[in-house]
Amino acid sequence: MSAAESSASSPPLASSEVPEKKRHSPRNSLIAIALALVGGTALGWSFLAGLANKFDTTAQHSSVYLALFFVGLGILLVGIVFALYGIIRRAQLFLSVLAIVLSMLPAVMVLVIAALLFL
Repeated sequence: MSAAESSASSPPLASSEVPEKKRHSPRNSLIAIALALVGGTALGWSFLAGLANKFDTTAQHSSVYLALFFVGLGILLVGIVFALYGIIRRAQLFLSVLAIVLSMLPAVMVLVIAALLFL
């Protein structure tokens, strides 16, 4: 089929017909927000509990907190990827930006606490 035949087979749009914009689903942005909340909670809790465990002389098993910290960090990174995908597609821009902020907030808090702790 040539280009002339394919254009001839499709009817031209009337001047009153406007192609509808595709509505994007907020699914990716909502997944990003959920991942940010779960990952941020895991990251923050494991960091604070790990610090308390490190300074407690009777406690052991601080490697569990370290593993949970990196699992939370991985979940946050996946949430950031979902949010960036939503921003690039311009789908639910407000929810995608909110997901980015919620993903970055726990990491910033951990950095601030770590900086204050080791000053």
